[in-house]
Amino acid sequence: MVNTATPLSVLGLLLGGMLLLLYGVRLVTEAMQRATGMRVRRAMTLLARFPAAAFGVGALATLLTQSSGATSALLVGLVSTQLVPMTAAIVMLLGANVGSTLVVQLLALHITDYAVVLVGLGAAAAMVTRRGAQRDTGQALFGFGLVLLGLATLQAGSTPIAASPATADVLEALARAPLVLMLVGAVLAMIFTSSAATIGLVLVLAANGTLSLLPALAIVLGANVGSTIMALWTALSSGSIVGKRLALIHTGTKLAGALAALLALGPLTAWLLNLHIGAGEQVAVAHFVFNVVLAIVFVPLAALLARVSTLLLPEPSIVSTVSGARYLDPEALSMPAVALGQAIREILRMTDLVTEMLQLSIHAFEHNGAAIPQHIDALDDQLDELEAAVKRYLTQLDENLLTEEQVRREIELLYIITDLEAIGDIIDKQFMRLARRKRRDGVEFSEEGWHDLVTYHGEIMAALQQTLAALAAQDPASAAEVLERKVCLSRDKREFHLRHLRRLRAGVSPSLESSAIHLDFLNAMSRVVSHTSNIAHAVHGDV
Repeated sequence: MVNTATPLSVLGLLLGGMLLLLYGVRLVTEAMQRATGMRVRRAMTLLARFPAAAFGVGALATLLTQSSGATSALLVGLVSTQLVPMTAAIVMLLGANVGSTLVVQLLALHITDYAVVLVGLGAAAAMVTRRGAQRDTGQALFGFGLVLLGLATLQAGSTPIAASPATADVLEALARAPLVLMLVGAVLAMIFTSSAATIGLVLVLAANGTLSLLPALAIVLGANVGSTIMALWTALSSGSIVGKRLALIHTGTKLAGALAALLALGPLTAWLLNLHIGAGEQVAVAHFVFNVVLAIVFVPLAALLARVSTLLLPEPSIVSTVSGARYLDPEALSMPAVALGQAIREILRMTDLVTEMLQLSIHAFEHNGAAIPQHIDALDDQLDELEAAVKRYLTQLDENLLTEEQVRREIELLYIITDLEAIGDIIDKQFMRLARRKRRDGVEFSEEGWHDLVTYHGEIMAALQQTLAALAAQDPASAAEVLERKVCLSRDKREFHLRHLRRLRAGVSPSLESSAIHLDFLNAMSRVVSHTSNIAHAVHGDV
């Protein structure tokens, strides 16, 4: 047993317990982000249209990672790439608030008695499993055990403090100044960068009598607000406009709820005392009820909050840089989830350019299409600039900050932009060269040959659009359909080739004169199919 009779041993217990608590929270967050990051991201994208499901996904994401900050960063990336509407993101954020309270309920059930057992089980799981979800789950269990061990240590260290007459005098004075206690809670949450760590500490202090209920509740209210302050500060100083809006909504709703609860702190304390449960359980119940009430009040107002945030923080006027990129914020490189989201926004701009180039390309072969090659050349220059900018941006990400899933995502994006740039080059360098040659030599396609080329071009256009839609929605199933269509496109290309050879054999005059251009155009279009299928493979997760 540890001797708590000396001030030095008490200080050692408090400091050691706090460090164990903070490191445990960090381990849980990082391990569960690695283990569940992509599945949570896909669930958020797919369920964004259903408010109840969106709320549940937000709660589950934060329950798993025990970090509403991690959930907020993920939401910023999804909203930035337009995969999740702002209204749905607000609902998920309110769900995340509730999810962050559930582990506190476990702490209130005296689960700290099993801290050493959980640490041992987690260590064993992490040691016997290889890299992957099982190892991450073991590390998360180990981290949760450290959280409990830290709280148990804090409880042991704070027991002598609770018995001190001086402590009683200080707390009696502070009980008359709940606003000061609320500020203390906010500062503690900012220092610990975790509301769960702060409230876990308050729960322990309340359970052993160091804190009475009213000051404990005031600190909890402050911790709820304080956990959002650093994210708000970071977003306002250097974040994206979407990040600023979400951070403002997060802090604003928490602050409004905390101030309202502070005004009703007396009745709230009396209600909790009537529940006839332990002081620790009362703190946990208050924390849970506060966030549930916030959700009940603000979920129906999500659309209004989105409009208000847009009015308060309007979209800034876009000033194109030399690279042509609009959304690649260097400050976001320290937040990989946000940086990857910003890169996707630029890649979606690249897909718009490629789509426009391919749509226009067939018209360059028509009589009134003389100006199209010059326009496509300008579009290809923009595409090249964006490809270089995105590649430079992604390669600046710090690998030490990336999860395994984020590393895989970075490689996929680099793979995709290379193929998009290659499609642009084929259209600009090969399609347009053939169009100019056709115009210069005065060559005409036969009616049947032109129909075949237009048909094949249309099929490729549809495949490309489906692939790019799958990329935007992160829909592997749609990408798989494109890969299946590739077989049909290859068969059609062979059929159109044979049809052209039959026309040559039949001596069709336009086909004889245009044969070289016709076949070169057919082959160039088949190369677009190859790069399109490469992108589909990346979206499907085959890279």
